[in-house]
Amino acid sequence: MTEHTIPVDASGPIALDLTMNAGSIRINVDPKLTRASVVLKTEATSGPSVDAIRDTAMSLQGQNLKVRVPNVAGGMNGSTIVQVGGNTMTFSGGNGVSIVGGNVYVGGHVSGKVFVNGREVTPDSPAEDAATPITAVVHLPAGSLALLKTHTAKTVVNGELARLEYDATSGSLTAERIGELDATITSGSITVGDVTESLDVSLTSGNFATGAYSGKDARLTLTSGNARLAATPQSSGRLAVNATSGCAQVTGAAHLNVRRRVTSGYVQVS
Repeated sequence: MTEHTIPVDASGPIALDLTMNAGSIRINVDPKLTRASVVLKTEATSGPSVDAIRDTAMSLQGQNLKVRVPNVAGGMNGSTIVQVGGNTMTFSGGNGVSIVGGNVYVGGHVSGKVFVNGREVTPDSPAEDAATPITAVVHLPAGSLALLKTHTAKTVVNGELARLEYDATSGSLTAERIGELDATITSGSITVGDVTESLDVSLTSGNFATGAYSGKDARLTLTSGNARLAATPQSSGRLAVNATSGCAQVTGAAHLNVRRRVTSGYVQVS
């Protein structure tokens, strides 16, 4: 395993700006923490993933921390997925069969085999140069903000972020509690337990769900996407829902100022 810790020479809440196209991102917000930390790790000890960790750019200006993890050479950034009968073929990444830059990867099946021109290729060749997933583990003090840009990374946020800006293509986000949420996703998914201040989500063939919205201003924009929002009695103000071939289901919103615009979509508010 290779592990690299990025030093953060600042105390108190941090505004994190992280770009990482693939792999996984774990953000832990700890009220007892006074100083942020960022750790990048991968199972490999050499190869393109290790090179990407080594070449990661970091800058700190005041409380603003910018981290740029470069794309892994020959890695699995971005994806086009074809599913047939429960089987998956992924061009550029994912589980199942991946075709990346002319290389073929078989994952998730112990008995999987690769054939070239009818001849079986044995798995005896060394794998030092294979791209392995990179994991970013971020520990933030309470009150911190985050701007995350990714293609396919799986992101998990534990604790409460004051604000999250999230931009993803085929990525997934699971978060416990966010004050202000501003998200744009394409063929991805977002699941948030609580949103306490405001919400602005734009979906294109994506999915969004929040179990408890108690903010003062919410906007949902859907294009062939699906959204579920449960408003609490503490919520107030405006809720705007724009759907184009999308489906939105909002509950607990009878007391809100609801504005709907639907084009070949479906919006239910109760």
